[in-house]
Amino acid sequence: MVIVGLTGGIAAGKTTISKFLKKNKFAVHDSDAVVKKIYSKPTRAFIKYLKDIGLGTTIRGKNINKNTIRATIFNNQKKKKEIEKYIHTEVKKSRDKFLTRHRIKKTKIVILDIPLLFEAKLSHICDYVILLYLPRKLKIQRALARKGMKKTILLKIIENQLSDSYKKKGADFIINTSKTKNHSFKMILRAINNIINQNA
Repeated sequence: MVIVGLTGGIAAGKTTISKFLKKNKFAVHDSDAVVKKIYSKPTRAFIKYLKDIGLGTTIRGKNINKNTIRATIFNNQKKKKEIEKYIHTEVKKSRDKFLTRHRIKKTKIVILDIPLLFEAKLSHICDYVILLYLPRKLKIQRALARKGMKKTILLKIIENQLSDSYKKKGADFIINTSKTKNHSFKMILRAINNIINQNA
């Protein structure tokens, strides 16, 4: 089974590309979707964990204010590491189940959509890495168009991600997503077909 890592900085188009690949019947594990679920349907264990690490004020009933958590952890490295430890463990559990399931099914190729692939030092689990790249100016423009995104938080997020030049060195395929969606779709299919042909 060939494992392809799909990564890229904020607003690079990972969600759009992942949806497109799923629609085209590729097996995709979406880390962001797992994280979204952790926050939108929090378990008792997660709520207890947030209280234990001093983030109890971000909980309102069964709802968690992710923006408040984000703003807090970017100014507190200790809390940032603690929350990341929990999230990364849960995402890993989900990813491992996905990989096991597809090994049993003898799926030829799987795609792991991991936004922080290089930051989390996970490139070693992939046979190939596809990097979605967007120039900084466009990245900021697109990200600020998102609901609830503030420039101060955005700049902190970018600051906490490794540089594009570093990621480019570790990628097997680089797709510039500054053009049309159709162009990005065409490029991702070309990269995957290339991988399939190399492993035929």
